[in-house]
Amino acid sequence: MPLAFLAVVLPALFWDRPPETGDTLRKAGIERIAVPAGQEQAWRKLGFAATAFDRARAVQAVAPRVEYQMDVASATRVPWVDANGWRFEREPGRAFFYDVPAGSAALAAAEAFAYGAAAAIRAAPEDVAAFAGMLKFLREIDQPRLPARANIGVMDDGSGTMGEVLNLMARHNLLFQAIKAGDDKYDLNIRKVPVGVNPYEFAMQVRRDLTDEKRLVRIFGSNVVLVRLTGEGSRARVHLLNYGRAPVKGLRVRVLGSYAQGKLAAFGLPGEALEDYTVQDGATEFTIPELGAYAVVDLVGQRHALP
Repeated sequence: MPLAFLAVVLPALFWDRPPETGDTLRKAGIERIAVPAGQEQAWRKLGFAATAFDRARAVQAVAPRVEYQMDVASATRVPWVDANGWRFEREPGRAFFYDVPAGSAALAAAEAFAYGAAAAIRAAPEDVAAFAGMLKFLREIDQPRLPARANIGVMDDGSGTMGEVLNLMARHNLLFQAIKAGDDKYDLNIRKVPVGVNPYEFAMQVRRDLTDEKRLVRIFGSNVVLVRLTGEGSRARVHLLNYGRAPVKGLRVRVLGSYAQGKLAAFGLPGEALEDYTVQDGATEFTIPELGAYAVVDLVGQRHALP
């Protein structure tokens, strides 16, 4: 396997409004757009890099967000994260389409970028500037991407029940990959989901079977932050996506593996640095003072091989 793959293709803005709205895009600094078939030439004449995109052939992504639902047992509201990471893992190589409400376009762009997914995002006009700001940040941190890291292999049968399990595993930051056959490189192989099982209980059993000590990444201080880990050799990149509306402060992160140095790049927070960086007992821990929608932490100088 080569050390690194090609750089991730950045998400595109899907724009099905008339060319007369081009000034809105220019003011935001948008130069590349995806448009319905047949509209490319009109936009190219205006100087935009326009590509036809058939939303009907793409996989529909959900708008990334947090919904608060009642917990009957405790009479409190608990967060439910609507995210697409498990869909990206389940259908690699597919094109995805987001149709998101105002306030969600920037997070959608970060989510697609974190997973290296080809995606077009239909944003509300008032969200174009925020989307453009995220694209600028993504260009600044873009680099040849590293292979995804996971220690749970899942033989996905394509069923709805398995989809629910994958969704729940992703929501609890249990890092998995879809595989066709069992593989000893994973700490845990899931070959099937028993008929009639409760998906939540099954996902929690997966966590217990793996054990927290073997989890590649653990998050402390938030239940609305989801993570993706990539890495190879002495390098790793931790992608952190905050699905809540408010910034998360004092987020503690534990990554399995001993890394000598870490560098933080946080959207909307230039100059922010990691705090309380420690390497102990085969794991690296650090605190992110404040997390907005998205951040990456690049780790280097690993002293011991990842499991």
